[in-house]
Amino acid sequence: MARTLIRMVEHRGAPVAWHTALLRPDMVLGVAGLSVPPPFRGTEPPLAAMEERFGGRFYWNYFNRPGVADAEFAKDTRTTLRKFFYAASGDAPDAEHGKQPLVDPERGWLADMTDPEVLPAWFTEDDLDTLTESFSQGFTGALNWYRNLDRNWELTAPWHGAVVTPPALYVYGDRDLVPAFPGTPELIESLPDLMPNLWREPVKLAGCGHWTQQERPDDVNRALVEFLTAVRSRHAS
Repeated sequence: MARTLIRMVEHRGAPVAWHTALLRPDMVLGVAGLSVPPPFRGTEPPLAAMEERFGGRFYWNYFNRPGVADAEFAKDTRTTLRKFFYAASGDAPDAEHGKQPLVDPERGWLADMTDPEVLPAWFTEDDLDTLTESFSQGFTGALNWYRNLDRNWELTAPWHGAVVTPPALYVYGDRDLVPAFPGTPELIESLPDLMPNLWREPVKLAGCGHWTQQERPDDVNRALVEFLTAVRSRHAS
């Protein structure tokens, strides 16, 4: 079977891409991920670890309660998505950044999120229309990803200590909350030493939040083209 180049984007897509390269390096010529760094399996289940660290208020644990976040987010899908995309972006106020995404169980997650009067230039009303339609059946499917974090941790036990070995590119924003999670800044700083085929230093985009490819399409495409060109050249030789 042919080997392939894999590019998966931020959020849930990046872990899928990283794990594809981790589990089947024989099938992957190169992998690029945005926002979420390459996986290094921890010593305890992630949901359990965050439950203990933040007293059950971390957003993963909030999402893990069947029906709770589903109901909150579905009350007004368009407003939910508008708040999500703005709050996690580089355009959000400074007060939205640098804090852990902790949820008041009585008020829900959306209560403290800014609802912007004007959308950022990179996120149009048409984009919001499309996203709202895509979640017309609710948010449970997306939330189920988080509900399986501990199960995925269990299934990857045979790869504990393994690293991504195919050529890899990592791109993230300096205003993205995910790379600021506990222990993640130190991990990112160590990536050149931990990953044998990391292609240059991780690319950090100034002023960019979580929606890396939407907020900085030119920068992301430039980095991807350079990376893919180098990988293809290396493979051809």
